[in-house]
Amino acid sequence: MNVSDYEQYLLFFNRTVLCHYRASPDLYLLEEDDMGGELSTCGDSQCMFRVRFGFRRFEDSRVCVAAFLPDVEKLPEQDQLIWRGHMVEAPVFARDDPAFNRWVKCNLEGSWVEGGPRVQIEKLVRLIRALTHQTLRKPLWRVAENPLINYPVAENTDAYAKAHLELYGLLVDGLEKDALCYLADRRGVELSCPQRTLNSLKELLPKELIEEVHGPLKTCSTERQKVHGVHAATSFAAFDAFHQDLLRIETGLRALNDWLQKVLSADSEACLEREGAMATLFPKIVGPAGPERKLADLQRAQGKTIGSVEFGQVGGHPDVHQSEAIVLHFTDGSSVCIRVGSNAMNLSHKFKGLTPQDVDTDLMVFWAPAIARVPEPDTPDSATDTG
Repeated sequence: MNVSDYEQYLLFFNRTVLCHYRASPDLYLLEEDDMGGELSTCGDSQCMFRVRFGFRRFEDSRVCVAAFLPDVEKLPEQDQLIWRGHMVEAPVFARDDPAFNRWVKCNLEGSWVEGGPRVQIEKLVRLIRALTHQTLRKPLWRVAENPLINYPVAENTDAYAKAHLELYGLLVDGLEKDALCYLADRRGVELSCPQRTLNSLKELLPKELIEEVHGPLKTCSTERQKVHGVHAATSFAAFDAFHQDLLRIETGLRALNDWLQKVLSADSEACLEREGAMATLFPKIVGPAGPERKLADLQRAQGKTIGSVEFGQVGGHPDVHQSEAIVLHFTDGSSVCIRVGSNAMNLSHKFKGLTPQDVDTDLMVFWAPAIARVPEPDTPDSATDTG
C-alpha cells in the first residue's frame, strides 16, 4: 500500500475543526478510534451529511484530521467555511504512521481491519455487562457505551483531562454498586465501603490483577478530577497519552473479563448471545393465556425429558386455516402438541369470499443458548485475597 496514491482524495485540517461539532452532540454524532472516525448529523436534521476522516501524523508527531475530500465537498456552505478556517497548509507527514495506514486500508481500499482500543473497550464492556447480568442479575456497568468518548482535540493538559471526563463517566462513575455487592457475596468478600465502587472493585480483585485492572481506571479517575477547579492548560502530548491510557484500559478489561468468566463459571460470549436473543427474538409475556387452563396443560411438561420432536405443516381441512405444529414426545411415553389457533372461521363468515384456508400461519423457532460453563482452574483461586 502506498499512501501517496490517495493524496488527491484527502484534505488536512487541525483537530480543532471538530470542536464545533462536539459542542452540539444533539445535532452531530462524532465517532473516533485511534486511526480516525466519522462525523455525521443525527436526528431529523435538515442538512444531512457525513465526513469520514483519518488521523494522520506530522513529522513532529502531532496528529491532524485527514478528511475524505468528496465528503467535505458535499458539506453545506456554512460548514465548508468552518473547515476551511482549520485547513493545514503544506503539511510534512511522518514516514511511519501505522494507524493512518489502517484507516486507508479500511476506508479507501475496502479491507477489514481490527478496531483500536476505543472500539475494543466498548466490546469488552458489553461482554462483561452480559456476563454479570446473566450470572449476578445485575450488570457491572450501567450502560455499554458513551458516544462522547473521543480523543483529545488539542495537545494540552486541558484537552487530555476533558477526554478522561467522558471515559470516567462510562467506566468509573458507571460502575454498579449492587453488582459489586452481589459479586462480593458470591466470593465471600466483605467490602469496606460499597458506595466507593472503584475501591470495591479493587477489594474484589486477586492481588495479581489489581495493578492491571484497577490501575488504569484509577488513572482515569485521577485525571478526571483535574477538570474541577482552575488549572492553567499547558502543552502536552494529549493524543498519544490518551491512546496509551486506552490501551492499558483495554488490557485491564480483557483480564477482568477472563477472571470473571472463571469465578462466575460462565462464558461472556454465550451470555451476550443469549441476551441478544432474549431481547429481540423472544416475546415478552404481558398477560395470562386464555383460557388459563392452557398454562396448566403446558406446565405438565416441566421436568420431563424430550425423546423426539416433530415439526411441520399440518394436514389441511376446509374449515381450518393453514398452519404448522410442534409435537414433543417425552421419554415417559407422554406427548404434547403446540399449534396456532385463530379466528379464521369467524372472519370467513364476516368477509364474503374469504375462506379459512386463505389464512396461513406458521411457528417460528428461536434459540437462546445456555451459558457455557468454563472449567475451574486446577489451582486454588486467590480471589478472596484483597491485598
